[in-house]
Amino acid sequence: MSKSGEGIELKEITVTKDGGAPKDSRSFRPNTIAEINAAAGYQPLVMTMGGKTWNVGCGNSVEDIGIITTCYVTLWSLLVALYSLLLKAVLDTDDQSTALYTFCFFGVIFVVMVAGAVYTGQLEEARLKKARAYRRAEALKAEGADAEEVEQ
Repeated sequence: MSKSGEGIELKEITVTKDGGAPKDSRSFRPNTIAEINAAAGYQPLVMTMGGKTWNVGCGNSVEDIGIITTCYVTLWSLLVALYSLLLKAVLDTDDQSTALYTFCFFGVIFVVMVAGAVYTGQLEEARLKKARAYRRAEALKAEGADAEEVEQ
């Protein structure tokens, strides 16, 4: 097997799940996920019962499942903590609704910032399209001038 950081050699890839023909020297891309996993030494979590193999983690390893689960638990714990703090702030400022006005202000600012990001993204796309079209037109003009020089 190749070391991490190096490319995958063709002779290292011998796994074919689809029964396809062996690869020749022109083909450098793996055909299947099984070939990629075999080249990288990746072991997805499987369970064998009664001679049948079952994928347990949708092709993920035990480490991947642990990381994904930890990320979800952390995310939802932080969300519950944030909502608890917000509820406490609303209950503490119930007389003048200071927290509610603050939340509304930050919500409006967030929506304005997202709308601004979307708008500037669209402007950037339009600018890139114009620049590509200009470069393409210049390249066509240059090709036309080269063709005229060759004809003369």
